[in-house]
Formats: sequence, structure tokens, C-alpha cells
Amino acid sequence: MSQERSMPLREQAMEALEESTKILEVACNLMEQGNRKEAERLHKAARTKRRVSVLLMAKANALENASRKGRSHYHEVDSSRAH
Repeated sequence: MSQERSMPLREQAMEALEESTKILEVACNLMEQGNRKEAERLHKAARTKRRVSVLLMAKANALENASRKGRSHYHEVDSSRAH
């Protein structure tokens, strides 16, 4: 169930990562054209998007890890009752 909740987070993380890559490519093109000020602005925007991507992925991982811990704890309790 938490894997179902984590998938939209992973998808959002990938979208943010792809978007940051595109922004960074534009920033590089602007830098090559000599538009340093706009290139720096876009570089900062790309960095922000990348941070969002990392945070979303971390949140998805945390959800999955919490679910695994919950399931393993349930199995430990359940198996101890069987003895």
C-alpha cells in the first residue's frame, strides 16, 4: 500500500529531475551566448528543482521503508505467537 503512495512521489521526483535538466541545458546555452545573468538565474532554478526531486525521492523511500518495517514487525509478532 505504501508503495502505491510512493509511486506518485517517485513520478513527481523524476519529472522535477527532467525539468531541472532541461532548465540547466537552457542555462548552458545562454552562458555560451554571453547572457550570464539569465544563465545564473536559470542555474539557480535548476538547482531548486533538483533539490525538490531529491526530497520527493527521499520521502518515497521513507514511506516504503516504514511499510517494510511495519510488515516485518507484524510477521515477528505473528510468528512468536505461533510458538
